[in-house]
Amino acid sequence: MAEVRAGLPESLAKDATFLFPEMDVGELDVHEDWRYLLGRVLEYGTLESVRWAMDTYGRERIREFIRTRGLRVLSRKTVNYWALLLDLHDEECIQRFLTGPRNPFWPN
Repeated sequence: MAEVRAGLPESLAKDATFLFPEMDVGELDVHEDWRYLLGRVLEYGTLESVRWAMDTYGRERIREFIRTRGLRVLSRKTVNYWALLLDLHDEECIQRFLTGPRNPFWPN
């Protein structure tokens, strides 16, 4: 039996050209590619796409994403915003990330 892929909903697909210019949006799977999707939506997404992410993945999964992969793929400004919004500011990994040395070649 073939595995069924959960494609992007129409509400997010209209933002897909902007959020995922290098991808064929039909190839994205909401469940398999959630880390990739969250990275783009939380950093560059519209209010509508962020609402979709919150409804689809929930607050706890987004919190876990910020703690792990988010620290590698999101800018400091974005991590700071989401840490404040999701009450993650007191966590040690977030504090180290936000107060640590900045890369002089790629400031963010």
